Amino acid sequence: MFYGCELYAGQLKAGDDYSKLKPVYSICLLEETLWAKSPKVHHAFRLTDAQSGRTLSHVLEIHTLELGWYNLKEADLPTASPLDRWIFWLLHAHEFDRETLLKLLPDQAFQMATRTLTRISEITEDKQMYDSREKAIRDRQWALNASRSEAIAEGEIKGKIEGEIKLIRALEEILQLPASSLFDGRTSTC
Repeated sequence: MFYGCELYAGQLKAGDDYSKLKPVYSICLLEETLWAKSPKVHHAFRLTDAQSGRTLSHVLEIHTLELGWYNLKEADLPTASPLDRWIFWLLHAHEFDRETLLKLLPDQAFQMATRTLTRISEITEDKQMYDSREKAIRDRQWALNASRSEAIAEGEIKGKIEGEIKLIRALEEILQLPASSLFDGRTSTC
């Protein structure tokens, strides 16, 4: 009710004419049952005056489809109502390949919906492949940057050590101390 009213009121901006309002139809697909004692799939609610029974038509309708009560089988499709066929399509389209689904539900609306679903799934697969490729590129770049940073840090440390060894050698010379054997043969590998 909240979302339907929000959509209805949200159609107008300040100063707009009420005649611009269009009806709002809210369709709620309920996984469970809303009313336990009413084995009915579809309920349609409208704004109705409790005393007179008058209904504000073409304003707001809320339709609930309690999928917990739904039990249409594939064999029942040829004689099923349009609503039942749509619910079947919503619940079971993913279970069939495109060609089978087009044969089961040959009406033009289902053909268009099935083709649209196929296009969406192809776009989704393409997007997933693109995203995976982009992630691999980013991961590779991150690994290269990390290696580069590590190499730079190692180079900086090696440079500092070599600089300190040269400083120690220079101080030993200035102070006329014997050269320390501690660094012999190690300056080239530090």
